[in-house]
Formats: sequence, C-alpha cells, structure tokens
Amino acid sequence: MPNNALVTGPPRSGKTTALERTTDRLRDRGLRVRGLAAPEIREEGDRVGFEIVAIGGDARAVMAHVEYDGPQVGKYGVDVAAIDRLAGTLESAIESGDADCVVIDEIAPMQLESDRFRTATERALDASVPTVAAVADGTAGPLGEVKSRPDVETFAVEPGTRDELPRRLAERAFEPS
Repeated sequence: MPNNALVTGPPRSGKTTALERTTDRLRDRGLRVRGLAAPEIREEGDRVGFEIVAIGGDARAVMAHVEYDGPQVGKYGVDVAAIDRLAGTLESAIESGDADCVVIDEIAPMQLESDRFRTATERALDASVPTVAAVADGTAGPLGEVKSRPDVETFAVEPGTRDELPRRLAERAFEPS
C-alpha cells in the first residue's frame, strides 16, 4: 500500500477542510502531526493573500499577497524567503523524528516557487512516516510528478466524498501501530 496520500480537487472544493479534519482525527489518536498549511488572508471579505503556517508549531509568515513584489502567481506576489523559512520547520520535523504523520496543505505553484519547499516536500514523501498533502487539479510540471509517484494514492474531493474523506485518510495507513 502506498505510504502517501494526495487529496486533489479544484480550488474551493474542500481540500483544506478535508486535511484539517484529518489532522484533528490523527491528533485525537495521539499522533504527532507536523507539516505546513496555507490559510487565506482576507480583508473586507476579499482574499488578498496567503499565510504559510507550521502545523504543530508556532512559526508563520505571509507567503503571498496582492501588494507584494516578487514572483507572480495569479494576482499574488510570492515571498519566497518566507516559504524557505517555513520549509525549514518541515525539514526539522522529518529529520528529528518528531512526526508520526506529515500534512502539507498544499503543494501548489506559490509554494513551488521555493526550491527549499520542493526539496522538503520530496523528503517528506520519501520519509518512512506517511504524508498526506493537498494538490490542486492539473498535472503539469512538478505537480504531475508528485501525482505519478508509485508511493502515492490519490483521493479526489467531490461532493459525494467530502464528508467521508477525513475518516478514510485517518484510518488508512495513518493509524498508530
């Protein structure tokens, strides 16, 4: 059975919610969950950027914002140095053995602007602990490479699977032994 799970779907399909609920289930089982999340930044109801946040830690930074210069992904300027700093927390969790499961929300074009994030993600997928990550639909470039790994099983977030998916992911290879 593949060691890693990818949750796929179009934007706003529920990938982040599925990973948050999976993380809660894993923690309820006493597992140490580490990784990275990318919550939206909203101002007056409009999305203006994204943070990058260490799951299981306190580190956080603004990863992308409509007012930032730097590499552009859509309307957002990306702060690659911020992604690099937080990718270091992912590396540390893997190297220290401080994780029973790694969660990455998400492997997407903004995060992939950082070579350190790419390397940390590859190391997480190669590690002996399971990794569950969100990946937007589309198979071009590095995203296609991640999805085609033989150690990855893909789970689509769809209206019929959305509510059941966190339980399936938590019960799958992520149960404590």
